[in-house]
Amino acid sequence: MDQLFGILATDPAQLGAHVARHETWRTPPGALATTDLVERVPLPAPVKKARLGRVLGRAAEPPSSPEPELEAKLLKLFQPAHQRYYIVGATLACAIPGLPDRSPRGGHEKTGFVVRRLLPRVVPKSPNSGDPELAEFAYVKGTDGGLWQMVSDDGRDDVLVAGEELLPLFPLSHADSQSVRRTMWGGLIPVGRREEYLGVSVSRKVEKLAQGQLNVLRPPSVGKAEVGVFARMTEFKMDVAEPWKAMIRAAQKAAAEIAADPNDDGGAARRSDRIREANLLFQTQSWLLLLDWADYLKRHVPSVYAALSTSSSGPLSAALAPPQARLLAWLRSTSGDSWLGLKNGLKPSTLTYSTSIAGALSAVIGTDDCATVRRRLESVETQYRAAVADASRWPAFHFLLAGITSDGFGVPPSIKPDGPYVFANDTQISKEEATAEDPQNPVLIAPALPPIDTFDVNLIDTITALVARALTPSDEADARPLPFAQKLAQTMRDTANDQGLFAIRFVHLNEDCGPLHPPVLSGTTDRFQMANFFDSDAPARPIRITLPLDPSPAGLRKHARGTAFVMSDLLCGQVQRAKGLGFIDLVLQVLPWPLHKAIKLDNDGATGGCKSNGVDIGMICSLSIPIITICALILLMMIVLVLDFIFRWIPWFIMCFPIPGLKSKPAAGGS
Repeated sequence: MDQLFGILATDPAQLGAHVARHETWRTPPGALATTDLVERVPLPAPVKKARLGRVLGRAAEPPSSPEPELEAKLLKLFQPAHQRYYIVGATLACAIPGLPDRSPRGGHEKTGFVVRRLLPRVVPKSPNSGDPELAEFAYVKGTDGGLWQMVSDDGRDDVLVAGEELLPLFPLSHADSQSVRRTMWGGLIPVGRREEYLGVSVSRKVEKLAQGQLNVLRPPSVGKAEVGVFARMTEFKMDVAEPWKAMIRAAQKAAAEIAADPNDDGGAARRSDRIREANLLFQTQSWLLLLDWADYLKRHVPSVYAALSTSSSGPLSAALAPPQARLLAWLRSTSGDSWLGLKNGLKPSTLTYSTSIAGALSAVIGTDDCATVRRRLESVETQYRAAVADASRWPAFHFLLAGITSDGFGVPPSIKPDGPYVFANDTQISKEEATAEDPQNPVLIAPALPPIDTFDVNLIDTITALVARALTPSDEADARPLPFAQKLAQTMRDTANDQGLFAIRFVHLNEDCGPLHPPVLSGTTDRFQMANFFDSDAPARPIRITLPLDPSPAGLRKHARGTAFVMSDLLCGQVQRAKGLGFIDLVLQVLPWPLHKAIKLDNDGATGGCKSNGVDIGMICSLSIPIITICALILLMMIVLVLDFIFRWIPWFIMCFPIPGLKSKPAAGGS
């Protein structure tokens, strides 16, 4: 900004030499160097006027030609984090030569600029579908976020769209050779909003400005709401299906590790203990997933929820519609072997084991609409251990959505993952049945059931489809908003993963003018892209992190411990438990066999939170930031070296320069 003001004050004709052009951090400094025109020494007004007259009286020097390689590339604008700020400028003047600048008068007349995105006029079939015809899309803000809306369907893009975001301008005043004050309007290009711009949806429905004004004055009649099940189906995937997939993958991995470990000196007894430890962890996760599943059915499939409830007087399964009856029948048909849990330490003498998903959901619902199970699961502070568990603190049943089963015998012993998910193949229905139930839903044919130990977790999607068929199409007002990732995926499909091509137009708006005199828009600027935060061409932002000069105990003890960490009693207990683990333990936990070493949990599954004389206590810990910084650097180097066997990034990671004489301690005998 200082340079811009200096140019306008001393040599406005040279402004064209400072137009942005493509650059990279590899560009030689001289290629983009500019003359320093900031007025650093004050001059008397007559001297400045005389100098300005001499400057404006000569012809402007032509801007220096950029290097051919840079000139041929598309302009890319970098973010403020890259120490780049871009001003877009224009003059508001009549198109007839010789007339003076125009100044907006009153609050009804204003100027601004709009950012337009250039996208294909029709949805591209693929990212490589040739050179499509590009149209301008306006950024429209609303209560539910932003939207790129196509400006025009007739090729005229120099119009303002109803609701289009108008960005502000500020005046940049300067004097011409006759000392007449001129005004150029400038605005800061919002390159930092790139992720916001690329993350919103796209609409190819055109709405004229006049129609938008009428809609404000006379809201349109409410039409038929769009109905469907997509948002509720996505909610089921987020709450149940995807966490269930993660459990299955964990069970498959744990079963393979236990079966393949030749260093298990404990024999069958030790393998049984490891299987029991894994299943107890899976049991806690299964309880929580079943609770979320029951909550989902209560909100969105109440007829099935009522049929599962032991205290409900709602309709029986025979009275259900075909899609809901099919879902309930499948839940009841998932009758796994009860020994999946019983032979691996889930104490059948004190707690029951449900033999189907329907039975487990009924146990979760109970007689109080899940209140007891919810209170118990959300109030415990320790991990579940059936051998020492207080039955009143945990749900009164067992059921594993995914676990490990083994007979404990044989050479080698049979150790494999198992669970009710193996019945996912039973969700297959014929094309005729699907068409009779709902012609709008696609037909999903499940593939043949693979062996249990290689079960494809994507078969869980057939269960999602079964639940989606049981939903009644509606406007989904009671559904949670779609996750951002889901919206972004749809946007990337609509734009064929376009990386963003933009242009800018200036707007002169007179609010008192009617449809016969619409807002006036300028021509477009050159097309440009906005760089992402980690763009490989972006200039590096210099960041200096100063480490302690004297890292010896004598030097570090001088630093104050001025950073406070506040921990609850439960977090305090977890931190105390983690103190017994070393970095090598964490690394071996994630490495494959034969380097893998499982982390051994204590017998009681941790003691919950911190206590002092039987009283629960939290902690406020005071830490030394200099020591934390040293630890962060050392840990960073260790992690980089460990992960280098995957990424091979060491040659481009670090470069160090020597500094002679930089010592942590003075020379012997010095002061």
